[in-house]
Amino acid sequence: MNIVQRILIIAAGFLTGQNTAAGQTKQQWAQTVNWDGVSHWSVYIITQPKFTGPNALPVPFIGNGSTDSNTYAAITGHFHFMDGDRAQNIALYGNYCLVKDVVSVDIAYIPVEFYRMSDALKKERNVYYTHYYDNVARGDVVLNINIRLLKKWQKDIQLALRIGYRYPAGSDLETARYTDGMGYYFDISFGKPLSPSLKWIGMAGFYVWQLNGNGHRQNDALLFGSGVEWNKNGWKFQGYGAGYMGYLFRSGDKPIVLRACTEKRFNNTALLLRLQQGVQDYQYSSVELGMKYFFKKKGS
Repeated sequence: MNIVQRILIIAAGFLTGQNTAAGQTKQQWAQTVNWDGVSHWSVYIITQPKFTGPNALPVPFIGNGSTDSNTYAAITGHFHFMDGDRAQNIALYGNYCLVKDVVSVDIAYIPVEFYRMSDALKKERNVYYTHYYDNVARGDVVLNINIRLLKKWQKDIQLALRIGYRYPAGSDLETARYTDGMGYYFDISFGKPLSPSLKWIGMAGFYVWQLNGNGHRQNDALLFGSGVEWNKNGWKFQGYGAGYMGYLFRSGDKPIVLRACTEKRFNNTALLLRLQQGVQDYQYSSVELGMKYFFKKKGS
């Protein structure tokens, strides 16, 4: 068998792999989730970050103690990998400056996500049998308001308040890709200058999201993160760890991730690369590539 034949076989397996997993009947689903014969299927979907898709309950990006005075739009592609799950999605971002260096609003949306899960993972996540072969989803909308605090202290430390809301626009609760429930968070971020180009950054706050099931209806978590940021000659780099810690014992509600983010600006555009590795209650390794377009300010 030559190399061309091998490549064709691998490609065919990738394209058709979503149909190779065994199907599932209602009786098999009932046995998998131990159905009580009465409850709605949705109560068996575990809406915790360990048991959902990579974009369902992500750890928010870290702040750096300032607000972004640029108005821009961005588009990126994400690639997520873990045992039993491969996913790709498009993400759209936008930022609008309301008051320079004081108040900004940003938004993020995932219009489409393509995914393939193994049969074992589908059963672990209690995927509903009528959606066993689904492989396309739509994501949530996240809106943040960012407010600069105590600007007079900026030479020593920069502080900013963020108030975020996750609007449940996502689909595919049946396959545990999204939660179909709202969430919100607020945090204070800081930036401590270490040199003209380098600063220590961090955040601390509170994260809340709705749960399915007949037990707890809401989870509350401490939100945190810390790392460094470097800016020079149009380059921006961030390296940090972040996560949130829910209060339920051994429920998969304590995701922690490591991230490395690089951005290079060229006049009105910028290229960005982000790498993410799950450490706890988030098993995905992720790569994000994309581009930003900065809108010129009036009079500039």
